[in-house]
Amino acid sequence: MRGASRRALVNEGLPVKSDRDRWELKYADQSRSMPEVDRLLIDHQHLLIGGRAMDVACGLGSNALFVAERGYEVDAIDISLSALSEPAREAKRRGLPVRPIVADLDFFPLPIGLYDLVLVFLFFSPSLMQHIEKALRPGGLLFYSTYNFRHTSVRPGFDEKYLVPSGGLSRYFPGLAVVLDEPDAGDAENLSRLIGRKP
Repeated sequence: MRGASRRALVNEGLPVKSDRDRWELKYADQSRSMPEVDRLLIDHQHLLIGGRAMDVACGLGSNALFVAERGYEVDAIDISLSALSEPAREAKRRGLPVRPIVADLDFFPLPIGLYDLVLVFLFFSPSLMQHIEKALRPGGLLFYSTYNFRHTSVRPGFDEKYLVPSGGLSRYFPGLAVVLDEPDAGDAENLSRLIGRKP
């Protein structure tokens, strides 16, 4: 995930060598609580009708578990085994169909035309966008929300290569019909959000 670190831990000064090392160190902290489900999913859950889903760079998996509860079989992909252990345990406890996949998305080929739903939260890699779009089946939905260029006003020094430029996310998905496009969302307008549907 060299070009696509979700929250750019390089800015936190952690003395580790690789992306996998950074994320393993972060998620090895057992005191970390499960993050809340993203508001984009909560506010538009009426669009969720079940099927096959993929959560890209899922972290601790709260969004993957949320959609699994709503009728999806979920492939939860992350570079960190430590991160994936949490949704794996919780999915087993709750009897939910969540399959954890440890993968570096710089090298892991996404399946083509397999998913009814793709989730991407707090992750930005322009080189991966066409592969995310191709992973959707016809009629499939993309839910995407991540930090944009305004985030440096909230987190000075945040690496700008991990931030969506002005204009938002829709330009990266020309083959999707836009359901929702919010280039500057959130209280600080530092999020870009998109819901798109593959024709």
